[in-house]
Amino acid sequence: MKYFFSLLLATICLTGFAQDVSTAKFIHIKVDGNDSEWGSLNFYDDETQLNFAIANDSNNIYLCFATNSEAAEMKLMRAGMKMTLSTKGKSKHEASILYPLPQTKQPDFKDSADRKEFGDSSARPAFNKETFRQSYIVHHATMQVSGFATINGEIPIKDSAIQVAINWDTTSNLIYEVAISKKEFFGEGYTAKDDKDDITLSVELNGLSHSETGDAKTGGYHNGNTSSGDMSGGEGGHGGGMHGGGMHGGGGGTHGGGGGFNGASEKYADAQNSLMHPSSASLNTKTSFKQKFVLNNGTE
Repeated sequence: MKYFFSLLLATICLTGFAQDVSTAKFIHIKVDGNDSEWGSLNFYDDETQLNFAIANDSNNIYLCFATNSEAAEMKLMRAGMKMTLSTKGKSKHEASILYPLPQTKQPDFKDSADRKEFGDSSARPAFNKETFRQSYIVHHATMQVSGFATINGEIPIKDSAIQVAINWDTTSNLIYEVAISKKEFFGEGYTAKDDKDDITLSVELNGLSHSETGDAKTGGYHNGNTSSGDMSGGEGGHGGGMHGGGMHGGGGGTHGGGGGFNGASEKYADAQNSLMHPSSASLNTKTSFKQKFVLNNGTE
């Protein structure tokens, strides 16, 4: 899908806190890491380099994030992302989800079943982007949740009341979806009146430690015996894509030279090259944004 941004939304989201209160889309979402149901992700935050959208139906609140930024993808996959929903007023609520859980060790094919596919019990298999991504999903099957009515602690990402899924689309954009039961967020005393409260979405994209970024200050990435290609899991270059000549200036207009989030026409030759662009500063920096919204009662 292509993501288009109005100049107004771009200006709002660049502030790091959208002052206007948006209205969620009223749609039912299957949380599977596929954003085709969303139509478009109508917000973009410059600090985190995330496109995002908010939706709800009668039972759940849905969030969707997408990025083709190598730095954002690396930070999300290695250090994790925390999302917090909160309300003020008479009935205060605050609940958070941390996913993926921060990694203490890089994923490796060594001693895993994945190695058998390559028919070599001694040599490290050549990096395969799709194999790595699917392995990453399999090995990141839990999330940390807090502040919910009945479900807290480390739980499976496919819990019936709180669900998270990540995947990559055909143009290597990372897609991240969330579903949260209204009853889990608002509590057992939830009524339709709660739907009228303003909700604040806070998103924190954790930075990597300096020991993890290692050679990033010289343009690369190194961590122990794991190659940079094994970490990135993606090729999503910027060429003509989300940033090209768009909101960041230089090209004029809101779409830029390449047109849209998925407009990237150039792909890096291999996964290692995709890590040659993020600076150590961007990788080590924790970034965040907030967005206020109200739930949709189905009439908009």
